Amino acid sequence: MDIIIFVMRTIFLVLIYVFIYVIFIHLIRDLRDFGTQPVGETAIAYNAGKPGVSKAFVRSSSDSAVLSVEAAPDEYGMDGTMFELPGNTRLGRGAENDVVLPDRFASNSHAVIHLRNGQYWLEDLGSRNGTFLNSMPLNSPAVLANSDLIRIGDITFRFVRWDNAVEQDYRTRTGSIEE
Repeated sequence: MDIIIFVMRTIFLVLIYVFIYVIFIHLIRDLRDFGTQPVGETAIAYNAGKPGVSKAFVRSSSDSAVLSVEAAPDEYGMDGTMFELPGNTRLGRGAENDVVLPDRFASNSHAVIHLRNGQYWLEDLGSRNGTFLNSMPLNSPAVLANSDLIRIGDITFRFVRWDNAVEQDYRTRTGSIEE
């Protein structure tokens, strides 16, 4: 009976230490990701100087949206980078784009995000490997909602819009862009 109590106590202690370790890891991640630049100030993001990353900004106005890099290969150095979306924003591998993607699966002119009548629209520009909105291939322009996930090649962005945002409903919203 004593051995059973000893084993139960040991398992309980191990679980407590694992719980503390997980909390500690999440705290470290939150502290590391907690804005290196204050929200509300325009500044180049902390990793904008790395190859392939350009025009990265911290959100500067309350009515614009941002693309936040959710996942990207480590060699791209893009994790946590935020790109402001002031109006028409082009995404692609070419240097002329507003958001330059170092991904080999991205086309030179891959996609564009339009701002029309207060709504943001995502449009694929005929890219070879396609653009994905919430894990579904984008076949026609679609309205973006807060927290939508956009995947181009190996890079996944989260669309973040704080003001007057429609929450993500996991359905593809298609249509045409109204001028």
